[in-house]
Amino acid sequence: MSDLLQDPFVQSSLLPLLVGLVLVGVLHLLRRPLAVAGIAAGFLVVFAMVVGLPALPPPSSMGKLFWSSAAGLALGVAADAAGVRGRAASAVLALWLAGSLVWIALPALDSAAAALSLLVLLATGAWVAFGRASAPAGSPTAPAASLLALALAVGGTALIGSSASIAQMALALAASAGGFLLWNWPVERHGWGLSGQVALGIAVLLAGVLALFTQAQAAVLLLALPALLAGHVRRLIPAGDGLVGRAASAAAVTAAAVVPALVAIGAAYALSGGEASPY
Repeated sequence: MSDLLQDPFVQSSLLPLLVGLVLVGVLHLLRRPLAVAGIAAGFLVVFAMVVGLPALPPPSSMGKLFWSSAAGLALGVAADAAGVRGRAASAVLALWLAGSLVWIALPALDSAAAALSLLVLLATGAWVAFGRASAPAGSPTAPAASLLALALAVGGTALIGSSASIAQMALALAASAGGFLLWNWPVERHGWGLSGQVALGIAVLLAGVLALFTQAQAAVLLLALPALLAGHVRRLIPAGDGLVGRAASAAAVTAAAVVPALVAIGAAYALSGGEASPY
């Protein structure tokens, strides 16, 4: 069993999927509006199991990522438990995400390219915090699918760029999001809330670590950003009110979100010269 848990494929797919499924289910039983917090919580649990619990204060960018994510999860759970919504929740998310990005980026801000990368990341974080396209009211499928796609794009790009730890954690976040999506298919059971937006923010933080501290082709992640607009697909599908129609609509939204991620991964592979990662 211990050998199985040491397998990189299990660590970045099956393990976070199962952990995410369990945590979403437990939080659903404890307090239904907090179920979405199982995504970020699952990511943190798998991080601690695979990478280890980072020191505090953290000496590395991955350690900063972990503790920033933990702080964001705490903020998200507190806001969702208190029923904080709207602009107040967006402002909290934006402050957390901007502060986390700057904290992570500080050691790398020694060039114009790094400063430009940080500005792009901050702009993306603002879109996640204040954009409404990624989180339509009453539907968790579209934002969860957007998270799945962005995390896949970061994980795939990192894998091609031979950044194994980032790839594992990004794919673990994608798998945790997949667990939440399974809970909400074919019938949507949960809201999204600030805890869900925090999980989207973690994907941005992972992209930041990839862009600022590795040689991977992180610029291709811009091609994955249309995944945040996946919610618009639902408006184009005459799903109807039946169970089959709703299930098909959710599947179409998820597929539409994943397409830009696959484009980004394909671009990273092409720019690498078609060389396979040693991982």
